[in-house]
Amino acid sequence: MCVGASLILGGHWLGLIPDNGPIVMRARQNLSEAIAVNSAAHVRKQQWVDLRTTLETLVDRDDELLSIGVRSDTGMLRVDTGHHAKVWEKVEDENAEVESYAVPVTLNRRPWGKVEVCFVKPNQTYLDNLMLHPLLRLVVFFAATGMIAYTIFVAKIFRLFNKTQVVPERVRQALDTLAEGLLVLDEEQRIVLANRAFAETVGMTNEDLVNQAVAELPWLATEGAQQEPYPWSTAIECSAVQTESMLRFKLESGNCKIFSVNAAPLGNDGVQRGALVTFRDVTEIEEHRVELESMLSMLRSSRDEIERKNAELEVLATQDALTGCLNRRAFFDRFETLWQDAHEHDRPLSCIMIDNDHFKNVNDTYGHHVGDEVLRQVARVMRERHHDNGLVCRYGGEEFCVVLPNITFEQAIEEAELTRIAISEITFPEQKDLLLTASLGVSETRFEPLDPQDMINQADVCLYTAKRNGRNCVVPYNTEMSSDDLAETPGTATRKPGRIEIPYRAVTALVSALSYRDANTAEHSRRVSELCTRAADGLLDRKQTFILEVAALLHDIGKVGVPDHILLKPGALTDEEWEIMSRHDRIGVEIVASAFDCPLLTEIMGCHHAFFGGKGRDVHLPSGQDIPVGARLLTICDSYDAMVSDRVYRKGRSHDDAIVELRRCAGTQFDPELVEHFAQKITGQPLEKTASPKNHPAQAAIQIGYQVERLAHAVSSQDADGMKMLAARLGMYARNCDIDSIADAAERIEQQVDTENIQWIELLRETHELMDICRAAQSTILRESLAEDSIAASEESER
Repeated sequence: MCVGASLILGGHWLGLIPDNGPIVMRARQNLSEAIAVNSAAHVRKQQWVDLRTTLETLVDRDDELLSIGVRSDTGMLRVDTGHHAKVWEKVEDENAEVESYAVPVTLNRRPWGKVEVCFVKPNQTYLDNLMLHPLLRLVVFFAATGMIAYTIFVAKIFRLFNKTQVVPERVRQALDTLAEGLLVLDEEQRIVLANRAFAETVGMTNEDLVNQAVAELPWLATEGAQQEPYPWSTAIECSAVQTESMLRFKLESGNCKIFSVNAAPLGNDGVQRGALVTFRDVTEIEEHRVELESMLSMLRSSRDEIERKNAELEVLATQDALTGCLNRRAFFDRFETLWQDAHEHDRPLSCIMIDNDHFKNVNDTYGHHVGDEVLRQVARVMRERHHDNGLVCRYGGEEFCVVLPNITFEQAIEEAELTRIAISEITFPEQKDLLLTASLGVSETRFEPLDPQDMINQADVCLYTAKRNGRNCVVPYNTEMSSDDLAETPGTATRKPGRIEIPYRAVTALVSALSYRDANTAEHSRRVSELCTRAADGLLDRKQTFILEVAALLHDIGKVGVPDHILLKPGALTDEEWEIMSRHDRIGVEIVASAFDCPLLTEIMGCHHAFFGGKGRDVHLPSGQDIPVGARLLTICDSYDAMVSDRVYRKGRSHDDAIVELRRCAGTQFDPELVEHFAQKITGQPLEKTASPKNHPAQAAIQIGYQVERLAHAVSSQDADGMKMLAARLGMYARNCDIDSIADAAERIEQQVDTENIQWIELLRETHELMDICRAAQSTILRESLAEDSIAASEESER
């Protein structure tokens, strides 16, 4: 009764008995002003869409609220609930059931407009008067207030009781000793308990955290990701344990903490009482991971750029330096592809051999610089005519070879005749009396050549026939040439019949494997093959020359079986190391014998270290004329290149000194006749001194680019052993090329890998820096090459 009496007196004191009309009016006015304040904030930020959505929500939720409009001082209705304009027209109609309020809006202390709010006009009926009776209102107030007060009182009592049951004091003290942050939540996801570790990590006190909704803490959503339910929400709603959820927490300082969150539901018998949530601080781990991923992304980008530049440099490496045509290695590789395609799809494939008539006389009369210009101009004509739809190769000396896919025999003959005419029309302003002619031979797959080399041989037979017939003509192949004209072709007297199985792609694959182990040796082999091709002119037929070229490319292939510390040693080898190195000859012969069905190739490989005088290091090898002519040529070319090549521990000899040394050893180590033949072929135009890769920057950049590529792959896969080996190899090769910046960077990477605890972030930075240096070197080489091409084009146009 006391409580009841007190409540009644309180209700009387609060003025609940007076009329309700002014209260309703005041409430509507307050609501209108609140809407105006909210609208002003949206208008200030130009958030018209959000404002419209807010107003429509208010109208939908309040049955007495008819419409809302925001009107500027110009009278323009900027935002309304959709039907406000019609409702506002009824405001001045006394019979309309509309009660309106207009609240002015100011921006920057200046009138901007007003907010118009329309309500349903109060219409008091008998039932309304009854409901507004003071006594009835007093009774309703007494009953409702008493029920609410009692409910709140009981709820607080039970909440306190439940919290005490969930987390006893001794448990609280134990939880404060944990290193991980921990929260105990009730069923409404409010914090019941926060241990010391969590409070200290987030920079808040326990008092600030308790009773706060955990979702209201400053959690940050991951950029670009859809916000997922919090793990504790899922744990409570689904009664399931949630593990390793990643959440970001923004501290007052603006920094961010990253937590790995685990949540487990609390309760029994299907009654949920809350959740136990743990927070493991993984900020440093995640930042390290993000930095690592960023560096890996940069590394992949740099690696892709180097691969692209390698492809561009590879184009330079496949061209003949003088003429811009394909060199023999690139030509044979692409010829084999066209050959396979023609056979698989039954398409024609034609081959044209071109030889400049009397080219030796041009060199003797006008000098080698004019001879070089003749070759450039002839190559230009052939590239303009055939480069877009075929292959154009400087086959050797003054000879060129053109391969035309999807061109029939008759079309190839016509193309050859047009090419012959185009060559005869070449003029030289400074040598007006210099007239060019060419002899051409044509073959096609209809004559069933055994392989690409056999097709070249058929065209070559036609070429020599054209020369015998007076030159300056085109001779097409016919089957009768096989028995008559082929026997008269120079160098074919010792030709052995039968098909020779040497797929050029397999050869290039082996050379690539050698280049992977030791780029210097691979480059040496390529130079020796070029020397052998030039020296074989006039001694061997096309097929024998091809076999000798392959033997030169593969004569050091056995070095793939030599340990790195010997193969890549920058200084001179010891006697024991030479003993190990000498085994590579046997390994190479075994590789070639098992890979190719070509006894002549195996014989050249096995005998190229035989001494002509018979006193070599292997007494079982033949001597004198018993040594195959290809092996005798190979040992001369191999020795010549070794002498003119620079080494870390010595400078290479000049061409003249190397020829003197070959002649000094003629009769003992070398065939005297072949030494003189070699000197005659090479002395006029010796190879550039390319023993050191620094003299061939494009090739050096390609090799370094490939090695950096492999190093980047090893770093990406965290292959420590591979990184150490590749970094050491790259450092030695770059040092040999006098590219100290790359060598120093490779050595730093090697030192990083040598440490017990590898710092991957630092290692990635070093690798990225190395790739930047490599990319810059490649770009420089490409720019210089483009500049040289531009100068050559300008000189050509001036002529």
